[in-house]
Amino acid sequence: MSRSFTPPDTLSKQEIRTIADVRRDIWTNSFHGMGYGAATGVAGHSILSFLVSREFVPLKMKLNRNTATFTVLLCSSLGSFLAATTTGKNQVHNLHPIFEVGAIKRPPLSGEDGQLSEYQKNLEQAKEEDEKRLRNRILRRKTLKASLGN
Repeated sequence: MSRSFTPPDTLSKQEIRTIADVRRDIWTNSFHGMGYGAATGVAGHSILSFLVSREFVPLKMKLNRNTATFTVLLCSSLGSFLAATTTGKNQVHNLHPIFEVGAIKRPPLSGEDGQLSEYQKNLEQAKEEDEKRLRNRILRRKTLKASLGN
């Protein structure tokens, strides 16, 4: 049996429902994408075969049932993949609080005596230098505009 039917005890009913909703949205939109992809494949193959029969598009291969099947299957699988991926990326923000359930809280990185590590000191120094450069750039821009404006 799937683990999705027996979620861990650390999750609340609302969190379990959120996971199920996200999963359902991904599956539903995947099938919608498959349908749209199949329709696009049928339309694309029909339009291309019409253009080839009227000799608007020179094509060296023949368009037959095999190419139609290939086009429909390729477009439907591509549509399903794109729709599921897009839905997953759009819905992942609902899962962020669930990712933190049961996580071990780690203390911030520091030296043994509670002071900042060498890396953290270098990082803070680099941030301060960046802010200083930004302030100087803005100041130069203002003085340049003031001198050109007069």
